[in-house]
Amino acid sequence: MLRNDDDDGPPKSGTGAVNPNLPPLRFHNVHGENVRLYKDGFVARRVDSFCKGVAFSSRPVAINEKVYIKFLEISDNWSGVLRFGFTSEDPSNVKKVPKYACPDLTSKSGFWAKALSERHAVHDGLLFFYVDAGGDVHYGLNGESKGVFMQGIDTRSPLWVLLDIYGNSTIVEFLDCRPQLNNNRISRSDELEISSQMSAVTLSSAAVPSPPRVQSADNVEPLGLVRKGRHVMISMKDGVPCVGTRLSTAFFQGYTFTKQPLQIGEKYLVQITKTSHLYVGSLSFGVTCCDPSSIGIGELPDDPNQLVDRREYWVMSRNVAEDTKPGDVLIFSINNNGEVLCSKNGNPEIVLMCVDHSQTLWGVFDIYGTTTQIVVSKMLSRPSMGCSPNAIVHSSPQPSTSYETVSAVSPTVCYAPQQPMVRSNILEVNTDANGGTVLIVNLPAAQNNQMCHPSPALSQASSGMQQHQQMSARPPSVTIQQIQPRAAPVVVQQPHLPEQIPSGEGECSICFERAVDCALYTCGHLCMCYECAKKQWVRLGRCPICRAVIKDVIKIYK
Repeated sequence: MLRNDDDDGPPKSGTGAVNPNLPPLRFHNVHGENVRLYKDGFVARRVDSFCKGVAFSSRPVAINEKVYIKFLEISDNWSGVLRFGFTSEDPSNVKKVPKYACPDLTSKSGFWAKALSERHAVHDGLLFFYVDAGGDVHYGLNGESKGVFMQGIDTRSPLWVLLDIYGNSTIVEFLDCRPQLNNNRISRSDELEISSQMSAVTLSSAAVPSPPRVQSADNVEPLGLVRKGRHVMISMKDGVPCVGTRLSTAFFQGYTFTKQPLQIGEKYLVQITKTSHLYVGSLSFGVTCCDPSSIGIGELPDDPNQLVDRREYWVMSRNVAEDTKPGDVLIFSINNNGEVLCSKNGNPEIVLMCVDHSQTLWGVFDIYGTTTQIVVSKMLSRPSMGCSPNAIVHSSPQPSTSYETVSAVSPTVCYAPQQPMVRSNILEVNTDANGGTVLIVNLPAAQNNQMCHPSPALSQASSGMQQHQQMSARPPSVTIQQIQPRAAPVVVQQPHLPEQIPSGEGECSICFERAVDCALYTCGHLCMCYECAKKQWVRLGRCPICRAVIKDVIKIYK
């Protein structure tokens, strides 16, 4: 007998479809002896002892349906914390709930659960997890995906959530993170927005709120975007698909790419037009040499940190728009040193990261967490400063609009007036049109009590002229050597740097558990595992050996 879709009964987990009209998750009336339910079944509390806290969800969950658990109370009287997973056994059929989920239930067929690490169970912390069609359980904390938690779940039958409120986790709550779908007090405009999101209809330009006019209309033009995330839509503004909007039912998979590669020196303006306080984290920005046309929608990982594991060149900066509100404006650019600069609301530029700008690079925006909508534009070029098209532009310690010619075959050196707050040391080797090699070394900025001198090539080329005095009076931040083909190699001496403590391979110097599998950029030290290095980058931002600023973490494969 064929089953009618209108028949009653629990939804099958194996269907792969998430029904937005499913009721919110509550706790089942079947639970352990020490469990007490509150707040209409949304909150479960364990009383007495540290065990007998097994609980279930009141209904089955669908494939890819995220389960959100909030830790309302954490104790320090016990050891161990929450165990979570799934079961294909209807809780109504469980005659006696055992003391423990692991191993009392997991040793039986149809029960799967594992313990959460104790360091992840914190007061007001938010845990989410879900099972995919392949039987892998993915999890994350406070809006950040952590990857696969366990595998081997049988998704051919309905699955209920299985929790063991164990040890120091004493009060937990099922959160319904879809208030737009379950709140009867929403406005008419919100209903229209939700309807358009769920039907995946492209928003019209009239539905996009007008961004604040921080730039004159004749100084910016819309920049085309390409959708690559599952939970993002691209809509039109002034006839250009430049508005990226993430669906309100998810906080990740908001990947959008620039249609065209980024150009060195051009400025790209991003206006934050919508935000949400339901999640944590914010907009991420990065660059890649991967042509967006070769990427399918939803192909990229949920966690942007995993992009570095792909074979292409990826560099991402997380949370570049923290504490933003609608109306904030970010301006990104890449200079000729490979520094990716960012300024917010007209504040001084900072260096987000350093990239290999010798490659063709596309911009990547991950509309993540609190950021839900952006409008991307390109700032039109300002009048030329008089430099030739093949000029090499570098930041100068002091503002200047002049330029100096080295020789007839040498590139023109232009000193740009802007100076970012953070600089990096980069070594580049470029080839000019005549077959010669240009070696560019960025030296540390000169101190007030130092006097920098131009390189011999610059001095000889300007012999008999006043350029030598001009260069000495204004300390340069770069040294340029023009090397003709088949000429003897020229050695560029760099300033003496203090000897650094060598770092070796072995155990991570932070957790002392995992092996060293990454390098820190720019100091190059090998001293941490990839997980600890990412945390060190986010929390302190400095190498634990030499205290150099961490600008990137590069995973190493042996």
